[in-house]
Amino acid sequence: MMINEKNIKTLGTHSGKFHADDVMATAILRLLLGDIKVTRTRDDNILKKLDLVYDISLGEFDHHQLTKELRENNIPYASCGLVWREFGSRVIQKFNSQFEENDIISIFDYVDKNLVQGIDATDNGIDIKSEIKVTSITDIIQSFNPTWDSNDSQDEAFEEATHYATEVIKRIISRQVSVIKARSIVNDAFENRTINEIMILKNGCPWLHQLLKIDLNNEVLFVISPSDDNAEYKIQTVKKTVDTFEARKDLLESIRGKSSEEINSIIKIDDSIFCHKAGFIASTKSMESALKIAKLSI
Repeated sequence: MMINEKNIKTLGTHSGKFHADDVMATAILRLLLGDIKVTRTRDDNILKKLDLVYDISLGEFDHHQLTKELRENNIPYASCGLVWREFGSRVIQKFNSQFEENDIISIFDYVDKNLVQGIDATDNGIDIKSEIKVTSITDIIQSFNPTWDSNDSQDEAFEEATHYATEVIKRIISRQVSVIKARSIVNDAFENRTINEIMILKNGCPWLHQLLKIDLNNEVLFVISPSDDNAEYKIQTVKKTVDTFEARKDLLESIRGKSSEEINSIIKIDDSIFCHKAGFIASTKSMESALKIAKLSI
């Protein structure tokens, strides 16, 4: 059921200790509706009078029913995901009205996959952490809860956590907007290559997603881009996929992990800055030297 956000004047969720899903759901709704007040209570008589209630009362935006809604990848929805599914596209469109529907969907899917699903999975008791303990967004948000031995207000802590969550989701959306805006720069650089294996960008911008879409024959091995002030030029390898560290080809082995002086001596330049020991990035002070490293690495 499509809900008209213009009719939503009051929000309600449960009181007491909060979790990442209800905090992030609140952040999503506030991005769309403005700084609307949230009533945190477990009193059904109060909740029934509110326009939208989530994570409680077994309604449309609660996930505590015995039968849970599942995504196609079997990750169940929590209140965060249910709210994002209903309102996420409208949040994106509110701040990016110039975008076409396909771009809105692309950003929506990215946020769901890279932020919302992890929160939903954890809230539904699914362990998504690897063997290495990594502090997740869920851990961070829930750390805003007052400790057992403090007298801090639970509601004030919820507001603080929601402010943090709002900034997180705004920045994630903003980064995906920048990816879309960079498409034309990447397309131009790809079309105007003078060496098939090397793509030179006129501006530093996110390029990997778009390059993988248009470079159907896997021709580009290295990408050179300038810093904002053109004082430095990065040479980066092209990963085989978005989700791997494995590159199509690594940078020249003889300069990996070496000092700038050693790199200068090995390949006969005078302005090297560094080359990572893993061979996925290097930098120089001039385009000419960056291009030389890329050519030698082919």
